[in-house]
Amino acid sequence: MEFTRIILYPLHTEKTYTFGALPQKKYAFVVDTKATKTDIAIAFESIYGIHPSKIATQIRKPAKVRTGTLKPGYSKKTKIAYITLPQGTDIATSNKEAPKETPSKKVDASPAKKVENLAKKEITKKEVK
Repeated sequence: MEFTRIILYPLHTEKTYTFGALPQKKYAFVVDTKATKTDIAIAFESIYGIHPSKIATQIRKPAKVRTGTLKPGYSKKTKIAYITLPQGTDIATSNKEAPKETPSKKVDASPAKKVENLAKKEITKKEVK
């Protein structure tokens, strides 16, 4: 099984948001139903570069879904992996949590400076022609 197809996406629920308050960080991921704990550990380590300290899995059975007909439909069978990281390590699972890049140059927002900068650019363009 390819490690890129084992971990499907992170799971964001009320329960998983409470994991952020724990001293050891825990994250929940929806994984392939055929994946074992060792497969999940290898895939997680190859993607994030951190070896997990503990992995717990849970299989959610299909539930009845209302379809508007006499025969009910069913949701898909899913497998969730709760991954515990070693003490003091952390990952970013969404774009909101990703570290922001700091700009290398400090930009002066005064209108007089903007006019001077535009004038300098126009002069250099005329000199090149």
